[in-house]
Amino acid sequence: MSNDAQNLDFATVIASAVHDMKNSLTLLLDTLDDAAGEQSIAATLLQEKLLQAQHEGKRLNRNLIQLLALYRLERSQLFINITENSVTELLEDVAMESRQLLDARSIKLEIDCESGLIGFFDRELITGIVNTIINNSYRYTKNTIRLSGENQGDYLCIHIEDNGPGYPDKMLHGGSNTDSPIDFQTGSTGLGLYFAAQVAQMHSNGKRHGYTETSNAGINKGGRFSLFLP
Repeated sequence: MSNDAQNLDFATVIASAVHDMKNSLTLLLDTLDDAAGEQSIAATLLQEKLLQAQHEGKRLNRNLIQLLALYRLERSQLFINITENSVTELLEDVAMESRQLLDARSIKLEIDCESGLIGFFDRELITGIVNTIINNSYRYTKNTIRLSGENQGDYLCIHIEDNGPGYPDKMLHGGSNTDSPIDFQTGSTGLGLYFAAQVAQMHSNGKRHGYTETSNAGINKGGRFSLFLP
């Protein structure tokens, strides 16, 4: 075996493989998007199945993106780009991306946010977090998901709520807890929540850092994910 092979960083190999898989998955998602948009299959069972396949593909794609981001974070290669953003605009853009799939399952998506609410954050990373939590809510909600934004003290807070059964006790957390809620018995890695907590922590203003909370204070005691940014 060559010295290069012996000294090969396995994590780098995995990161490279994940990158290749993400590119292939992007092509597959584009194909599904074109197929689901065909007028000839609109409002049919086939379209619903294509949208479901697209949904699962997007979920897998986000997981791969998060793995790559965490790999770069571990190597101090992940940097955030703080810009001024309209919170309402961000929530509306995310809602538009999810609307077709949610409509197919008769899930109502509500937005409750002041039109002038402004936040300073990395738009791409925060959009990814909101998309991930909506994806989780889609799987468990009865029929409603609510996105909201508000100022709470010195923090901007973005909530994603649903009217499902709520988070299990092992996945409830608050404050600066950035541990990954891995549960080998249920198979839940908690990757999305762990990634969200890490990204929130990267946002800082003076001595204040962002953080996340999960609770069952959502719609009719359903799940609520809250992202706090300084």
